[in-house]
Amino acid sequence: MVRTRSLLALGAALLAVSSGAVAAQPAHAVNERFANLVTYYHWDREDNFSAVTHLDHAAGRGEGYQWIRMYEALVHMDPVDSGRQRPLILFYNSARGDYMSTATDEGIASALSAGYVRKGVQGYIWKDHRPGTVPLHQYWNQEREDNFAAASPEGIASAQSADYQWIRIEGYVSPGPER
Repeated sequence: MVRTRSLLALGAALLAVSSGAVAAQPAHAVNERFANLVTYYHWDREDNFSAVTHLDHAAGRGEGYQWIRMYEALVHMDPVDSGRQRPLILFYNSARGDYMSTATDEGIASALSAGYVRKGVQGYIWKDHRPGTVPLHQYWNQEREDNFAAASPEGIASAQSADYQWIRIEGYVSPGPER
């Protein structure tokens, strides 16, 4: 009975792969786990929020954020090369009502000095460019007091069209899947 179930599960998995039901991972993703960096927006706060983990998504939905973009980038869920990767850390400032995802020492220092509280690690990103990766940009809008992490052409265009100032590159991520 156990063998029959195993064979059925294997057959279903092969069928799913052959029918294209399983999303293709980047070429360098052998034994690597990725998650989408998803963009949410809170219309009253005028706050962009980058969600990766289940806790991030639950917080965003629970606080009234609206899903904007599903495929901003792909983030490693586990470090695969700790010497070349760094954690992407989520911070929150309750006075501003602003979430901030950052990975650089400069970004972490900026968040802490501005009264942000560390919420947790969202995933891991590359410190330097690698084949098949794109920069994760940090933007800031002084009027909205909003940080915005963007890697996709749509995210970058959105930041620029809303008068966000480019601050720095936080690191490098895999681009989201083609749509």
